[in-house]
Amino acid sequence: RLDFLTFVSLSIQAYGVVLDHVHYYNDVMRPWINATDPQNPKHKRMFTFRRDPRDISTIWFYDPELKRYYPIPYRDTSLPPVSIWEFREARRMAKSAGAAQVNERAIFQAYEKMREIEVTAEKNTKATRRTQQRRVERQKNCILPTAPVPVPPTQESPTLSEIHPFDHM
Repeated sequence: RLDFLTFVSLSIQAYGVVLDHVHYYNDVMRPWINATDPQNPKHKRMFTFRRDPRDISTIWFYDPELKRYYPIPYRDTSLPPVSIWEFREARRMAKSAGAAQVNERAIFQAYEKMREIEVTAEKNTKATRRTQQRRVERQKNCILPTAPVPVPPTQESPTLSEIHPFDHM
């Protein structure tokens, strides 16, 4: 499954890695911090990281020596898991809101605002549906009864024992 996810090559710094303004870190990467490229010691070594677009809270680091993937979570674990599409929309909102600099904090604040708008709209929608249903129910219950069916003048008024349901129809 991991082999089919999108990947990016990044160098590992002391703070971890940054992908799309989001910081990730795990101690598994510690031996590779500031590692140099074996073919060109003047350049930093690039490592493969994979990301599931449905949840970017974790990226996957491929350790070249152990030939194994390791999950690397957000550096700030208080951040909520989001999809790449929600993240891109939040980043777009942060840019359009005129944030001085678009960083991890600004993007996730924009995401929280998006969620608040979504929850408010959901509550309003439910409230609107309930109000409309109440209105329909009130109209059903408030229909005035029709006038009593007059007895034809040629007949005498029936006694209670002679009245049967739906006789007036």
